[in-house]
Amino acid sequence: MSNTLTCVYCGMAYPEGTPPHGAQILTDHIKICEKHPMRKAEATISELRAALVGLVGASTREELTMMEIHSRSSLAPDADKVAVINAIHMLIETAKA
Repeated sequence: MSNTLTCVYCGMAYPEGTPPHGAQILTDHIKICEKHPMRKAEATISELRAALVGLVGASTREELTMMEIHSRSSLAPDADKVAVINAIHMLIETAKA
């Protein structure tokens, strides 16, 4: 009797003898499994990023850097500056390499 390892999200069967954890084949599959919960998290990040780009008005690293410099030197209230700068930092952090 074979004990075949399968993905709990999409049902893909792995080659016989694949260990239940720590194998590169499992790590590689997680990156492409359309039913893995990470796909929803990635989609949410993408939607939030798009919303922030709309609010901030910039998306490239260069534009965001210039926007941060401008925001820091603006006459806006400190709370508004902090909100914009935090949004800029999140956009930079979530930018695709």
